[in-house]
Amino acid sequence: MRTCLLLSILATVACQKGTDADATRQMPKLPPPPQAPLPAALKISVEIDGQEQAPIDAARLNATKPDFQDAERRAWRLTTLLGPSLARAGAVAAVTGDKDMTVLLKQPKDPKDALPVLAESRRGGVVAAMVTADDPFPPYHGQGRRLARPGDPMPRVAGVTRIRVYQER
Repeated sequence: MRTCLLLSILATVACQKGTDADATRQMPKLPPPPQAPLPAALKISVEIDGQEQAPIDAARLNATKPDFQDAERRAWRLTTLLGPSLARAGAVAAVTGDKDMTVLLKQPKDPKDALPVLAESRRGGVVAAMVTADDPFPPYHGQGRRLARPGDPMPRVAGVTRIRVYQER
């Protein structure tokens, strides 16, 4: 009887330790419903050839027809938002985002190459990325991790705060 009681106590303690460890694990955030609204405070400063331009905000993005769209996401070519200044030969867009990370995005030389876009994520954030026109939202996006898929090989920066366009020398 004492042995059973002792085993029962040990099993209870072991189970409690397991649940405590499980409680400290962080569960992944579930995506919001499709087309989560852009944050009202969104403001992306824009500089073209050293001159400040009108910022890109949520109202401007909502008023501009996206170049690519599906049930959950929208994406605008940077040339749609910034005009022909980015379409010039040798033009580069330096896009700065979270933690002051900057990625250089260049216009494609071939129409089949990836092109720079500003995309709305499913969570309502803004991401600058390179996408191909024939498949702007590839099926592997966001499905890496435990499934051992390679993820998106294209450069991207989340939480865009600034876009600077200049001529590469």
